[in-house]
Amino acid sequence: MLTIINLYAIDKIFSEVSTVKLSAQSQMIYINCLMHHFRNKPPKVSSSVAFEIFEEDFKDYSKYKKNFQELHRSSLVTIGAKSIIFNNVWGKYIDKTKLEKVSPEEYVAGFNFQSISSFKQELINSRSLLELVQMRYKITKVQLEKLIEIFIKEQETFDKKYHNFSDCIKHCTYWIGSNLDKIPKESSVKSTGKILGQ
Repeated sequence: MLTIINLYAIDKIFSEVSTVKLSAQSQMIYINCLMHHFRNKPPKVSSSVAFEIFEEDFKDYSKYKKNFQELHRSSLVTIGAKSIIFNNVWGKYIDKTKLEKVSPEEYVAGFNFQSISSFKQELINSRSLLELVQMRYKITKVQLEKLIEIFIKEQETFDKKYHNFSDCIKHCTYWIGSNLDKIPKESSVKSTGKILGQ
């Protein structure tokens, strides 16, 4: 993929997409992250999508926090609870004719990236996930189902791709642990079907 996402694409990202003037250090961090992610990726459509890097993947994330905040303000990345999503802003600047197309059959059989919708039902019906997460975080089944629903919608928005269900469930478990604050508050207000005083 590095032959596709070239210096021309990088220059266009910084000069046309970025909504703020980035510091040299933020630009270098962005380029380094792209190089790290795309270095071993084949030039395929499935490899050119947005991607996510977890804070724990950095030796000392706090050292780069201000730079990622700057990249977030520039619209190049989106900062999540414990991860950074690199938005696909390179798509319009790369030569798509050089990307290999992948048929739906190859996409699944070849274990290439698949969208969250491919695993949606498995996630919802995964008994082992439900039991493990409920026990670990002391949440109810209803709360867990709501979190899984939010997780699925969020990954659909970011067009997140997975190698397989194991990859997806691992991300989901980690995401739930980092997003317990998103649990909807259970309503304590009872339905008042009768008119007061009757």
